[in-house]
Amino acid sequence: MKTWEYKIINLRAKGVTNLVLSKEDEDELNKLGKEGWELVSTAPTVNGRTICCMLKRETTE
Repeated sequence: MKTWEYKIINLRAKGVTNLVLSKEDEDELNKLGKEGWELVSTAPTVNGRTICCMLKRETTE
């Protein structure tokens, strides 16, 4: 049976009226992807300036 572990990160959005992520945010997500993390969901936070990202990867146990 597959088992999963989860990670939640918050990315600070740029932009005045739209939520815009930076190249640094893209680099961070690519780094996590190379570590086996898969981005499965995103949601803006209540303050509207942060994007909550939920990731998962299969455990090796």
